[in-house]
Amino acid sequence: MGERTQYHTTSRVNGADAMQIRRAILFGFIIFSTWPRHEGHKSLNSLLFRKIVTGFNTKYISLYESEISQDHSMVNFTLNFSRNITVDLWLRAAIGQQVSKREDTYRDVFSYNVNLCQVMGRGKGNSLINYWMNNVLRQSNMPRSCPIPEGNYYMRNIRSEKETIPRFIRSGSFRIDSNLYLRQWNNDNLTNTVFYIDIKMK
Repeated sequence: MGERTQYHTTSRVNGADAMQIRRAILFGFIIFSTWPRHEGHKSLNSLLFRKIVTGFNTKYISLYESEISQDHSMVNFTLNFSRNITVDLWLRAAIGQQVSKREDTYRDVFSYNVNLCQVMGRGKGNSLINYWMNNVLRQSNMPRSCPIPEGNYYMRNIRSEKETIPRFIRSGSFRIDSNLYLRQWNNDNLTNTVFYIDIKMK
């Protein structure tokens, strides 16, 4: 009986030790695997607007134009709605990084398809799209909620901030294809915008 008790006691101790060893190995593996990622995270040093191409649907918009500042750090937009927009605005955007300076080819980085009216209605938030929206709306007379009344709107001195650029982005040249569209109105496009930008991380 004593030997049996001793045997079971020893098994429990060994099992506990084995569990601690496995936890230690797992913890070490997690630290080892995530350390380079945290070490490699960088923040925005500069973002320069090189070129912006705009287009719009004359069914809803009478004017849509952009202007880049002389130092290429800011951009202004003018957007005139010729009719009330009584359904939600959706934004579709795709970001690509230039693969080679000799070729106009880009590698997909990430994309978004989001209901802007829902984002505007949330107020503050920690998501990337919230940072972008707040950055734009601070320098704009655009409505803070939907629907969007007919009228003339502006977005002034729009520049990038650290929070608006994902930390996994690497320095390079990028193309952002974006369009505003109306999902409830047969997916009609409102505007098309193509940004050509240079990003430098530090």
